[in-house]
Amino acid sequence: MKIYSIRNKKNQYMKGILFLLAFLIFLSLFLITFTDEIYADENKATTEINHFYTCNIEGIIDPSTANYLGKCLKKSQEDGSGLIILMDTPGGLETSMREIIKNILNTATPVIVFVYPAGSRAASAGVFIIYASDIAVMVPGSNIGAAHPVNLGGEQQISEEMMEKVVNDSISFIRSLADLHNRNADWAEKAVRKSDSITADKALELGVIDFISSDLKELMEKIDGKIINKHKNTFVLNTSNAVTEEIEMSFISKFLHIISNPNIAYLLFIIGIFGIIYEFSQPGLGISGAIGVLFIILGLYSFSILPINYAGLGLIILAIILFILDIKLNLGGILSILGIISMLMGSFLLIDTSAPYLKIAKTLIICLTIVVSGFMIIVARAVYKTHIRKPVTGKSGMIGETAITLETLNPDGQIKIGGEIWNAISKNKKKINKGEQVEIVSIKGLTLFVQKTKSKNKSN
Repeated sequence: MKIYSIRNKKNQYMKGILFLLAFLIFLSLFLITFTDEIYADENKATTEINHFYTCNIEGIIDPSTANYLGKCLKKSQEDGSGLIILMDTPGGLETSMREIIKNILNTATPVIVFVYPAGSRAASAGVFIIYASDIAVMVPGSNIGAAHPVNLGGEQQISEEMMEKVVNDSISFIRSLADLHNRNADWAEKAVRKSDSITADKALELGVIDFISSDLKELMEKIDGKIINKHKNTFVLNTSNAVTEEIEMSFISKFLHIISNPNIAYLLFIIGIFGIIYEFSQPGLGISGAIGVLFIILGLYSFSILPINYAGLGLIILAIILFILDIKLNLGGILSILGIISMLMGSFLLIDTSAPYLKIAKTLIICLTIVVSGFMIIVARAVYKTHIRKPVTGKSGMIGETAITLETLNPDGQIKIGGEIWNAISKNKKKINKGEQVEIVSIKGLTLFVQKTKSKNKSN
């Protein structure tokens, strides 16, 4: 029994030693890890930001805007500068919005979004961009909201079930942005689900934005000394004597941004139609036709990034075909009337979205339809008159004219018309004396077929 007791005590003693060793090893590992974290925190890079670039988002958010902002973010990161985005937008395309947000989140530099100047708005896609920013600021007199996914543009007619999925996806996206920057997620969901919109003061009160500033100078004063942690880096904003530098949009990007406006796109397309119609009505060097094709291509580019109803576009193309056929077939305007009706219907159906900023103004459609109608009436009548008018030049213009025989036609000989001498043949093979007046009835090659007129002129 004593032997068993001694062995039992030895086993317990060994277990105690092993447990103690395991505890000491675990404690050592914990202390090493904790010490490394403290050391890492103490040596974590702190970057002072005293230089800022500024860029402008104005109007509809489209691919050219996303491309421009991507370049601004890249330059800011390369130069170790902050970026201030001055924004005034009614919204835009969801794909472009998501590209902008992705670039903001993955850029290792502080990004400030400032809804500016007074009277500006951050609607629809602008709400998401505000929530993606590191610091969100609004000017007094501005507003934010109305972020329902229908207003993001680009959606065609979809079922209620699919629409609910789109809404839920947008809500999930904006709540994740709100959590990332500690902003009001509940109001963000309300802005998406119910298109709620609020003023700058209310946005500050609800924790949607960080500051309200009347201008860029006041903004700099308010963010001075603010610390931003991003991409495992710490940025300290030193804005007391900060330098700001504007990055302007390139000419090409600015041009593409302008023509992406649905009203501008529609106007370009109609001008292109004018050029094509004029070329068919007045054939020449092809300059008007080339200009027309160019404008139509620019219009189609703009339509390619807008939510287009292809039935509407098809009706407008049908109108162009009807206009051309009316001119070529010389129908005097019958097909042009059908073309105008087709163009009017197609114009109203062309943009398929409920977003008001992506729709073509009804007044513009009506005014341009009236202008096209007037233009087609003038062109159709001019072409019709040209076709029914007797030719006045060339060989065809000589038919019906009178001439003087220079010699007796028996049945052929020479005649004089308009100072020119032609070979002529008496149409009915009857003899026509020299100096008599004849009428030209037809032409074959360089020979005129004539017949005797009632009047005579004996003189040359």
